[in-house]
Amino acid sequence: MDRIKQLIVLLVFINTQFSSAQENISLDETVFIHSNATTFVSGETMLYKVYCLKISDKTPSNISKVAYVELVDNTKKSVFKTKVFLENGNGQGDYFFPTTLKTGNYKLIGYTNWMLNRPITELFQMDINIINPYKVTEKVDAENLLANASNQATENSLKNENLVLKLNKTTFTNRELVDLKVQSSNKNFQDGNYSLSVRKVDNIPAKNQISAVKFAASGSYPTALNVQDQNTKIILPEIRGEIISGKITAKNNSDKVGNISVGLSIPGKSFAFKVVETDDNGNFIFNINEAFYSPNIIIQIINEKANNYDLVIDNAPEIDYANVSFDKNTNLSYTIKENLLERSISSQIENAYFHKKADNIEKAPSYDAFYYPIAKEYILDDYTRFKTLKETTTEVVVDVYHKQKDDKLYLHVNDPSIFPQLPDPALVLVDGLYLENQNDLLNYSMKSVYKIEVIIGRYYVGSKSFNGLISFTTFDKDFKSTQSGSWIAKPTVLRPQPKKVYNKVKYENTADNARIPDYRNQLFWTPELDTKSATSFYTSDLSGTFEVRLEGFTKDGIPVSLKENIEVKNTTSN
Repeated sequence: MDRIKQLIVLLVFINTQFSSAQENISLDETVFIHSNATTFVSGETMLYKVYCLKISDKTPSNISKVAYVELVDNTKKSVFKTKVFLENGNGQGDYFFPTTLKTGNYKLIGYTNWMLNRPITELFQMDINIINPYKVTEKVDAENLLANASNQATENSLKNENLVLKLNKTTFTNRELVDLKVQSSNKNFQDGNYSLSVRKVDNIPAKNQISAVKFAASGSYPTALNVQDQNTKIILPEIRGEIISGKITAKNNSDKVGNISVGLSIPGKSFAFKVVETDDNGNFIFNINEAFYSPNIIIQIINEKANNYDLVIDNAPEIDYANVSFDKNTNLSYTIKENLLERSISSQIENAYFHKKADNIEKAPSYDAFYYPIAKEYILDDYTRFKTLKETTTEVVVDVYHKQKDDKLYLHVNDPSIFPQLPDPALVLVDGLYLENQNDLLNYSMKSVYKIEVIIGRYYVGSKSFNGLISFTTFDKDFKSTQSGSWIAKPTVLRPQPKKVYNKVKYENTADNARIPDYRNQLFWTPELDTKSATSFYTSDLSGTFEVRLEGFTKDGIPVSLKENIEVKNTTSN
């Protein structure tokens, strides 16, 4: 069994997924997505909650820490793809539909890398309709409209005797407060994991969104992956976080490619730095445990002979969508013209006032540096400022000295307990970016540096040892390196979508936002519903029927789907 297959067996064994025969691994993972709608007009935003579950009992999966959501058009091409970090098997995201997308049928597909070892038909799929009123070239025939309407009627009432949506009333006026409680006498249901959407209903054709109850009853069963089969192409599960992998090759085809150190830097305010070694074939794998949102990723070989190698980053697993089936494109009927016009106007008005109602991105988590708290810290403003690196290390950071070797500058840390000093250079980071050659710092103004941290003595990152550590932190956290070559790669890697706190418009005072129009079709959305406290939201200036829909699963994996309707009447017509 090669190294990668051994790694899979070890990881899955830790997560109790390893079979007793030690030859087959259970692919007991699936994804369910709750979306706020299935039909969208250009300018609207799709909101969604990702549930990563065990197929066997629908409890949260403990295998994957990353999920993917992809929108595919009817030409089998991906329109957008996003990476979602999972917490306890749950994640969230959104997608704004631009006017560049054509009217047509699309598929929303949800999966994890581990699920890609199953047939594509077993990935989560949801039909999505997009209507672009600026590029409408097709019409929907009446038969399809009637079929869609009748399908919707079959789900007019979603109930569960163990959980109840309790509204303070069912008819409201514009900009009125709606109080909603989720009540249950069963603690298992109270402690469930749910998402809630409140959205206007109209006669624009919409696909039925599969409910959690129907999803759980779909009859899918875990399959097995035979790790002994040498012909089986295995896609690794992202069990500890996102995976970035690659390979190095020797330019002369004779230098060894095994046991070569490779470093990964994700610079920024909270940064990541990791070092791994290649296997005998030059392959390497990084596991990134936390969600780092910076698009700047630098991977480089850490070796004196780095120029003798080429480094290539693996592409993300690709999905063949050839077997995905789409409904036949149909034409838009004039019977929905009025509703389509209303939806289009509403989205344009809401987008025009977006700055007044913008959702808030949750503050990115701040991670301590991996070497915290053992480093000695020099806040340069506490000392006389010097412009150059050489002046600063001579007068302030006296633990650091430099050496010139050929055309490269190397920084070292003076260790008073050792004489003579070791020849190995220190680990040098700038805003978390590893610098193998510190020439970039020679002409860099130290007045842009906030602090310098130093660790004296032998320091290990992974299996790689350094003679101390020197970390520079700039004020703007935006240091750029000029280093380049075949041994360094700056790949474009899909980054996770930041979590958001979705906007709640408030009218606690009648004067609040009185002059700002409110044309929200989506009155409320929360991907993390707290059943232990009351939920409230305000209606908008739109009248009509609004659907309150809850989806989710209890902690024991019991699916829950609830739906109620409320009416909003226009106060100006009374």
